[in-house]
Amino acid sequence: MTDTGDPDDFEQVRALRRSGRRWLALLVGSMLLLLALAWIGFVQQTHYERRQTLEAVAARDGNLATAVMHYAVRVFRLSGAVGTYLEGAYRSGVSEDVFLELLLDRLRANEIFVEMAACLDDGRILSTRLAQGTLTAEDCARLAKDGQELTMALPQRGAGLLLVPFTLPLQGAPGRPGGLLVAMTPVTRLLGVMDEASLQEETTAVIVGRDGQPRAAWHSGQGVLTEIAPMEALAPLLQGRPDPVLQGRAQLVSERGAPGGELNVLVATARDDALAEFHRRRTVGLLACGLLSLGMIAVTLVLARMQARATRQAASLARARGRLQALNSGLDEQVRQRTVELEQAYRDLETFSYTIAHDVRAPLAAIGTYAEELEPAVAAGGTERHQRYLQRIRANAAQMDTLTRHLLDLGRLTRAPLQFTTLDLAAMAREILAGLQECDPLRPVQWEVQDGLAVRGDPALLRQVLENLLGNAWKFSAGRDPARISVSASEERGAPGWNVFTVRDNGAGFDSSTATGLFQPFRRMHSSDEFPGTGVGLATVQRIVALHGGKIWCEAREGEGAAFFFTLPAAEAAG
Repeated sequence: MTDTGDPDDFEQVRALRRSGRRWLALLVGSMLLLLALAWIGFVQQTHYERRQTLEAVAARDGNLATAVMHYAVRVFRLSGAVGTYLEGAYRSGVSEDVFLELLLDRLRANEIFVEMAACLDDGRILSTRLAQGTLTAEDCARLAKDGQELTMALPQRGAGLLLVPFTLPLQGAPGRPGGLLVAMTPVTRLLGVMDEASLQEETTAVIVGRDGQPRAAWHSGQGVLTEIAPMEALAPLLQGRPDPVLQGRAQLVSERGAPGGELNVLVATARDDALAEFHRRRTVGLLACGLLSLGMIAVTLVLARMQARATRQAASLARARGRLQALNSGLDEQVRQRTVELEQAYRDLETFSYTIAHDVRAPLAAIGTYAEELEPAVAAGGTERHQRYLQRIRANAAQMDTLTRHLLDLGRLTRAPLQFTTLDLAAMAREILAGLQECDPLRPVQWEVQDGLAVRGDPALLRQVLENLLGNAWKFSAGRDPARISVSASEERGAPGWNVFTVRDNGAGFDSSTATGLFQPFRRMHSSDEFPGTGVGLATVQRIVALHGGKIWCEAREGEGAAFFFTLPAAEAAG
């Protein structure tokens, strides 16, 4: 069939389609921008958390290295003090028996050492272990090469232990040979502090001497290393490279040095172990961003579908109007036929709105379900920010679900026939106010309902009118002490058989002179942060009053409350 309507109507259809294409482009662009911002924020947050995690591990390892270094320096200086005391006694000319007793006395006084000895230049060894001493002539010769000052020598096996020798040159007395004082301490005592640390990651601690060789080592899976070979395998940590690799795993290294350079302490943690918790949190965040992206894409598709249907329907209505206008001068039958077509288009529009509302609720339910499934995982391992994001997703999904449900209720008003009966609005209002008071018993509210408010109308629909108006009065008077709510009626002048009903409160109010479109859906006088709601209630009230043949209006001032007036047929007139 060829359209023969007014060319202006076809231009309107084309304008509607252009507007629809612009709206779709704006919607897609906005959603893409939001997705880009979300993913950029996720990447930035991930980068920040990774850096914070590495810095925290480095700080912890630095503290451990400092603790080990302090203890090792204490042992180092203690051995120097003991050596100085024994050297003074030896130089004073005490006999070898007395000197040996002094060695035993210093050993008993310092539990950190397991053996103390003197390697004399004539080849003899005076040891606290007597004939079963750990040191041999070869050991004495090796230790003598380490210099002429207090030294922490390379570890060696002795008495079933791995021992670290602390050496100090021994000056000879007249007629007596010089030599070397040696104090032996087990590596387990030097690094015992590491056993007190509770570490989940693979961590290694090494005490390094002046020559860059390890003196003692500790590993989180093995404890203190008591063999030379495992210590030699730590060579990659001692080469000074920025990112050393130990047994195939990259390491994060923290180093602390003693004053004077006598020794250094290295603490290294496997990088992948340090970042394990970060990777888990990143996976949870990635999943949440992915679900958010899917949800936004789904909403975009639904809205685009709604817009396309609305544009087609509007175009169809515009063409129908053009045809009606073109045939308006024709026969009455043609007018009736076009009127039937327009009514059918209106019913189709209602059906379309009902279908759209259900199509929106399906992805909203999916978003809420996915967010609920994610909540235990985020609560267990996510940050407080992740939990707050998830709660906002669920709250927004619930709000949109409530809004679509109210839109469905508004659409149903035109489909069900009215069931007229005589009813008492006063009793209904008192029942609703009593229910509101029961839900909030501590709130001071003074309410008054005029007797004899009889009307004829649909009980269920008129109850919705009172529930919405009284609910609004109760909500917007929350800041008053006391709040005052009244329900009254009077016969409308110039309209016999009609009554004017008034619902008045002393709440927040608004400027009614600027409240254009107050009874249109989604029109709100206050933000949702001040007072919750969907903006559909007054539209529902206006639709119900109009179905009964009445009208509704309001008078209000900001900060002084509001009064809503609506007309209904009196009981005797409606009959």
